[in-house]
Amino acid sequence: MRRKGAGMKLIHLSDTHLGAADLGKRFEMIVDDLTRLRPCNPENHLIIHTGDLIDCATREYRAAARILLDRLRDFGYPVLLCPGNHDYGGFWSVNPHAARDFQEAFSDYIFRDHKATSFPSLYLQGDCAFIGLDSNAAELHCLDRFFAEGELGTEQLFRLNVLLDSKRLQGRKIVLFFHHHPFSFGYNVSPDVGDGRVSSHLFAGLTRPFRRLKDAYSFCRIVRDRVQVMLFGHMHYGLDCSGESMKYGIPLAMDGGSSTCAEAGEDRMRYRIIDLEDMTWKIRFLRM
Repeated sequence: MRRKGAGMKLIHLSDTHLGAADLGKRFEMIVDDLTRLRPCNPENHLIIHTGDLIDCATREYRAAARILLDRLRDFGYPVLLCPGNHDYGGFWSVNPHAARDFQEAFSDYIFRDHKATSFPSLYLQGDCAFIGLDSNAAELHCLDRFFAEGELGTEQLFRLNVLLDSKRLQGRKIVLFFHHHPFSFGYNVSPDVGDGRVSSHLFAGLTRPFRRLKDAYSFCRIVRDRVQVMLFGHMHYGLDCSGESMKYGIPLAMDGGSSTCAEAGEDRMRYRIIDLEDMTWKIRFLRM
């Protein structure tokens, strides 16, 4: 007998950066593709966006992104969202006012339950539990708000630890999603030096050690052997980080990259489709 929730597929989007260059148009093409696919049961193809939905925190960009997410929801896809640093400000800093505006604008995608107002968020479907985190949470005060390192903070980590022990999650497959990269493994890719962007690559190389979750060590100790899937973004590499996560007893960990391919010169978009039943995945490409 097929168990309820079996066969669920996750569509992992990340770092769409709507508002930068032509990325709004690219995001619209992805939405067109997802609605054109017309799976027989879109409610069983849950979409998770792991942050940097927009390129900077403006009312205009939030409104444009809301239209596209609403199209996916109205088509029948459940949609989950967690915030990235650009959603709360931009590349250089985040701020509590932008964080409040973003959470209010997308509360039904972030929390699902309108009564919930804090992270971790929780969404249960079938035999799966989807937990969203705010990896900007401890960055919203004083000097911490500058740059985009990411920090969950002790309070959110405490609540996550309690949630993972709760009876509601017993026997469920747990999917954890957030924005900032938790593994140093994600920084092993070095960019080319012959593409005319030497200064930006030099800056990226020098600052890479500061763009991993500040409390990654504490976070990984908490989730060790308790989570089956982790999804994140931020670095735009799009790597399969399962080799690193398996050291913590987590079978599958995926860096979503930039679904709209935010880096200049890329001629295609991409997103992952993950089958939670057999824990396999595939990439769907879209050409410009």
